Amino acid sequence: MHNFIKKHCKKPENIFLIICVLWGIFFTFINPVFQGFDEIEHFYKIYAFSDGTLNFKKITSRTDGIFIFKEPKTFTAQIIPVSIVRLAVESRLLNPYLDENKIKHPPVKIKFSTIKQQQHHKLDKNIKTLVVHMIPSYTIVSYLPHTILLTLMKHTDTNPVFMIFILRLCSLFLYTALIYAAIKITPVKKFLFLFLAITPLCIYLASIISTDHLVIGLSFLLTAYTLKLKYDDTAKPVSIKQSACFFILIFLICICKFTYLPMIFLFFLIPEKRFISLKNKILNFGLMFCACLMWISGYIMYNIYIFKGTFSYYFKDTTQALISIFTHPANYIASLIKTIAANLQEYTQRIFSDFGFSDTQVYCGIIYLFIAFVVLYVLLNDKQKTPFNIKEKLLFMFIILSVLILTLSANYIIFVLSPEGLIEGFKGRYLIPVLPLFFMLFDNRKFKKLNINFELIIIAYTIFFLTVFAVTLIKRYYLC
Repeated sequence: MHNFIKKHCKKPENIFLIICVLWGIFFTFINPVFQGFDEIEHFYKIYAFSDGTLNFKKITSRTDGIFIFKEPKTFTAQIIPVSIVRLAVESRLLNPYLDENKIKHPPVKIKFSTIKQQQHHKLDKNIKTLVVHMIPSYTIVSYLPHTILLTLMKHTDTNPVFMIFILRLCSLFLYTALIYAAIKITPVKKFLFLFLAITPLCIYLASIISTDHLVIGLSFLLTAYTLKLKYDDTAKPVSIKQSACFFILIFLICICKFTYLPMIFLFFLIPEKRFISLKNKILNFGLMFCACLMWISGYIMYNIYIFKGTFSYYFKDTTQALISIFTHPANYIASLIKTIAANLQEYTQRIFSDFGFSDTQVYCGIIYLFIAFVVLYVLLNDKQKTPFNIKEKLLFMFIILSVLILTLSANYIIFVLSPEGLIEGFKGRYLIPVLPLFFMLFDNRKFKKLNINFELIIIAYTIFFLTVFAVTLIKRYYLC
């Protein structure tokens, strides 16, 4: 038994599997229902898909169920069982909220006995109501496994709380499979992928109902697959099958979140010698890029059309905002620079710790020490034989900055700017998919590699980090 454990724990993918599944299951069940980021909206979207609805409903009214408006407004809405809506309303009280008089209420905590009582609520899927809420614009592809599972659970009248937990487990297992594959196939940086994939926020995001687990998993897998193609020792050119695999991965990423399109430029990490000619390489890239761009363009135009005329509490006219980027580029660039400068520290911390109503995170010193450990590992301990050259690092920097700017630009188009002229809506976790590329920038030829077991140190520290994160999560939500 000892030899078996010793043998398998040497493989980073097996270490990841153990840590991710154990901690992921813990976060799945300790996190109160509907307390993940936008978990209510994602669940409603999945429920609509399970009903065969690929779009959403609209309702024109003077009220959204909470506030009363002077003029009638058109809201996005969905038909959902009353029992699930009741559960969502109860869960919203755990976070800061505004009541019908626009008075802000502080977050509250929950008792374990309350969660136990929630597990006795029946689905009653035939008793439904039209609930007004923000509809995520993701397609069914982003929720396909969840939709299939929820459809089956509806037929067996599964308890709503159990539905949520099972869908969370679906997210966790999908994330685990994608990251396991990424660590297994990459010929280099296996432990770097491991360290980043088991950070508390990554496992937390993998254990809620959202699309973050899928975007992160696919992005890590795309990066790993590109490294596999780069370091493949065979003299054979990249095959049609390999190009197709790369395209499927980047296309799925663009379907989930189009702002990660710049990751397609990882294709240029593959050496020219792996292609018949430079012309063949550029042709392959061009076809993939055009296909992704056509999808993104159609997707954006479709969403602008279907959401036209619907009311939002903090959205603005997307068409006018898009035009303003080109008519007033100086204002747009100023907003980008001011937002990054003002929020850089917050973005950095929230890449590794962020939960609740984005109102809770662990002590920042723990986060920065983790970052320092990983940087030192790449600088002094990673035994990769052929470090990345300056051109490859410039490519990584270009992809990271492009994702950052494109994501901020999407928020600039959608959200109303703050009174200070800052772009709202951007979260640090949006940068997790390109995190491996960031730490690869520290790869070098100059520093002498040390024979220090950094892998064991970082894994031990990450488990400590996970423990602190878990304790903070429990303190945030539960009464003593």
